[in-house]
Amino acid sequence: MFFQLRHFDPSASPATISAQAGLILSSKTAAHVSTGLFWGRFADSEYGSRKLVLVVGLASSGVAMLGYGFSESIQAAVAWQVLDGILNSSISMIRCLTAELYPEKRYRVRALSLLPLCASAGMFAGPLLGGFLSSPGAGNDGESRGIRYPFAAPNIAVAAYSFILAALVSLGLEHSRENIQNSGRSIFRRFWNVRQMQPSHHGNQGDDANATCTESAPLLHDRMAPQHQSALIPPSISNDISPETIQTRRRPPRFRQIWTPNVLSTMLANFIISGHLGTFSSLWAIFLSTPPGPNENRSPWSFSGGLGMDARGVGVIVTLLGALSVLSQIIVYPSLHDRFGTVSVWRAALYFFPATYFLAPFSALLTSDSTTAADRAPLYIVVLCVLLLFNAGRTGVAPATSLLINDCTPHPSVRATIHTMGTIVGNLGRSVFPAIILPVYGLGLAVGVAGLGFWALAALAVVACLVSGRVVEGANGKDVSLQES
Repeated sequence: MFFQLRHFDPSASPATISAQAGLILSSKTAAHVSTGLFWGRFADSEYGSRKLVLVVGLASSGVAMLGYGFSESIQAAVAWQVLDGILNSSISMIRCLTAELYPEKRYRVRALSLLPLCASAGMFAGPLLGGFLSSPGAGNDGESRGIRYPFAAPNIAVAAYSFILAALVSLGLEHSRENIQNSGRSIFRRFWNVRQMQPSHHGNQGDDANATCTESAPLLHDRMAPQHQSALIPPSISNDISPETIQTRRRPPRFRQIWTPNVLSTMLANFIISGHLGTFSSLWAIFLSTPPGPNENRSPWSFSGGLGMDARGVGVIVTLLGALSVLSQIIVYPSLHDRFGTVSVWRAALYFFPATYFLAPFSALLTSDSTTAADRAPLYIVVLCVLLLFNAGRTGVAPATSLLINDCTPHPSVRATIHTMGTIVGNLGRSVFPAIILPVYGLGLAVGVAGLGFWALAALAVVACLVSGRVVEGANGKDVSLQES
């Protein structure tokens, strides 16, 4: 992002680019905040579905990526990000569908833990894709050297991936809600059912079967009957419970009943945590790209500049962060969760972030004009330590946050609303805090205190640790009793 913004205006200062980056990040998330609840309620309603919302989000994301890649100004880039934010509610639907596919807790924990794992894999592949597919003309000076769209290639690749996913979801994913399961079977499942129902033609077996039919025989064989049972009334209880009783039991709670104290506490914690995690990822990438400051007149608290890495160097560093997250969430988190539980691991992991944010900017004190590996080794060691600290916290926080949001759901009929609200408040945090912290970082560069933005972020991480004490693990949809009338 730093280099694309510099391509828009090569004369822009690092402080200006930092503020523009905050604007782009905030615009998309703010747009989603304004429409996300609509998509959640639509997915929970009888007129919509999780699958439909997911397909719309993936397709709109592909269109927005194409537009963003071919943008020629900061205004156009912001406009495409706003469009993506308005129409895209994919993350909420993926979390909701995953939770509904695995109702048992031990499987649900593993399944929901895969989501931040996939996000970490995206952190691994995304920067690498962007760094190496960007035009060689998009260098440190921000000049394209005759190439009009030096950053189009990675966006085209992401857009193509989004369109392919939208097609696969449309054709292959089944609805998870009971009242539309039969009507929403995937094309693949329909094809398989047709193949299973086709009669075999081996000799005269068909004639023998027809000869055994009488007027009192059922029209469908027993092995085929379960496929045509009602999705609303299970076979074992269809003769015992009236449709009116089932409809009453499935009546969703009123909107005001959703917001239990634990839901509100979980959402507040998610707002702050998502805000400082997203802000650090952007701030760290910009800090890596910011040119180093002058070596003279440096002090432990008063220094300017960043690490001065090029686009590929930034891509490799951020990719390393994603790789560490993937490995730790595969190897470390399941064992920690089984031994200590969701909330304990989550609260302990939150304390890694204040230390990470406080120490990160001091790596700028180790920059030098030398390009030899021996002279730059201390810098890379410090950068690796920062990544390890951040990854240690993220390993415990990212999967646990998804689990806590799902389990605080007061009733299954509003699961999409809760997951969407979790995404909304998370995006709101990622919208508000970058818009505040990145300009603070730019101000710190201007006054010679490059760590100012990081230290403000560390204070926010301390607040998140305090708020986490009010969060408890929910009952996964059993907190609200539906009224019988």
